[in-house]
Amino acid sequence: MAKKLTREAIARAGLRLLDTGGIDAITTRALAAELGVQSPTLYWHIKSKREILRAMAVTMSADAAATITAADRRAPWQHLFTRWACALRAAILSHRDGGRAFAGFLAADPATFDITESFLQALHDAGTPPDLAPQCAMLLRHFVVGFCVEEQALAELRERAEDSSESAAPDPTRYPLSARAIQAVTTTHQDQRFQLALRITIAGLTTLIDEERQRSSSAATGSP
Repeated sequence: MAKKLTREAIARAGLRLLDTGGIDAITTRALAAELGVQSPTLYWHIKSKREILRAMAVTMSADAAATITAADRRAPWQHLFTRWACALRAAILSHRDGGRAFAGFLAADPATFDITESFLQALHDAGTPPDLAPQCAMLLRHFVVGFCVEEQALAELRERAEDSSESAAPDPTRYPLSARAIQAVTTTHQDQRFQLALRITIAGLTTLIDEERQRSSSAATGSP
């Protein structure tokens, strides 16, 4: 049995545990039972919960990367940003507590590096200053993972509120703008909110890239 264990098999087993019991269900003991091996056998391959979560993050990222086509990787950075953000969100949300499991781990696998390299190349082709491009790539990750963590947490809170009749809504007579804002957000589908957030992020990055490109050009030519 031990010879048949691979990092991906371990990660897939971890994701099954995640789907059934949430992130608290991920333990080396539970994983060994899920794989049908003894704990010492599992320890030859993976030694801690953190290692399990890292392997799971790599697998989720690889699943997202598998949906990115060659045409996507040759597209302008705005398209690739959108495509990769949507693919990564879908992969994370396909698992219970996927955001929490993914957060904090850089998926250092060839599939993810292929996407990252394509995105950085697209930014370079658009004239993005070299020191700004990697920050844009990291922002994409922070945006998607953070959105997913909040999205899944809020969904769980809404379920609890419905069960307990609790409400986090502010007093509309004292906080009218906040009350309307919460109403607007909670009645908007998560997919719509995500797409709007993508548009805002891309618009902001486009403006920043243009400003930094102009500043770099002016510095190179000595223009004021």
